[in-house]
Amino acid sequence: MSFKKKYNIGSVVISLCLFSAVGHSFGLGDLAKQVAEKVVVDKATETVSDAVMGEGDASSEAVSAPQDLASAGPIADMPMAIELKATRGSVDVFAKRPRVALAGYNVGAFQTASITGTTTREQGASVNMDLTLQGVDAGLLQKIADAGQADLVRQLQEAGIDVIDAPSFFQAPEAAEVHRSATPVDDKKMDGRAPKKLIMNGPSSVGAVTSFGLVSTGFNANVGDQASAALDAIVVYPNVALDFAWTSGGGRSMLQKTVSVNAGARFSLDAISSVQVIYSRDGRYVDDAATLGIEEDIGVDDAFANLEKTASTDNSGVVGLSNALGFGMSSRKGESYTVAADPARYEALAMNAVRGFNTALVKQIKAGKKL
Repeated sequence: MSFKKKYNIGSVVISLCLFSAVGHSFGLGDLAKQVAEKVVVDKATETVSDAVMGEGDASSEAVSAPQDLASAGPIADMPMAIELKATRGSVDVFAKRPRVALAGYNVGAFQTASITGTTTREQGASVNMDLTLQGVDAGLLQKIADAGQADLVRQLQEAGIDVIDAPSFFQAPEAAEVHRSATPVDDKKMDGRAPKKLIMNGPSSVGAVTSFGLVSTGFNANVGDQASAALDAIVVYPNVALDFAWTSGGGRSMLQKTVSVNAGARFSLDAISSVQVIYSRDGRYVDDAATLGIEEDIGVDDAFANLEKTASTDNSGVVGLSNALGFGMSSRKGESYTVAADPARYEALAMNAVRGFNTALVKQIKAGKKL
């Protein structure tokens, strides 16, 4: 399902909208009336959909109360329907060696999300939302990576493909050039207009692979070439990225009087998920390579978390007073939320994503090998 315009209405949807402040000059006798009117306008627009901006699909958006996860239905044991495509190179690279060697199995999870909107018309206005994930730590990601790596090995074996698992790969001396970390790796990734914190971990016996990983380090031009030749294998770097939230609206406008942002909890396989593929003829250079990826985030409707407002800022009262006195002032509003995930439900959804990702990868390997 595409989530470009229709989002998870089964979970909490938050919406903020602000009118730009407009300066007026009048007597102090009108002060109380104007401030009261300003407060009424603010309250009326807090849940306005982004249809106010002439954007989005208002009929598909709704404000709902937090779900009680105890009453939510079970997560179906069903792999996601995922299609991997070559975004660089060709899957024909898999035909150049008889075996496939897994250089780890990275699983990353976004921990934060944010969205900001501004308008500069008249006195201007800005609004922002920040969301932080709780309940998903590096230990859970390592558990998912262990299971994901094992599932990929199983699927390759069942497809009749000779596979070298990640622990065996790193026993080869030639694999020493592949950089990895024994501790979780974190970084920030740009998602649209905002940076989002990401943590990445790998299988317990391997760690997080940083060469060609979600969080890469160093110059990786020829990393994996020695192992490809020595092991007579195509070296594969799987990277699964998971997201917990959607955001919409925002941006910067000079023409509108209002600005709105929307956000909510949604589990998805993020579009930065990828598979890097390396082939070397004699171990001196990377002679062929490919990158497999998905075109957009793949989200599901299953409830996995509750949202709790943790902080808010609103200068409406000050703006009303300032405008009543004839001094224009920009409107500012912000809210922060905690997305409290149920670890068991998150893990179930992650495994559905991982198994679907693995199935799509095996399909591309078979296509490349003409199996």
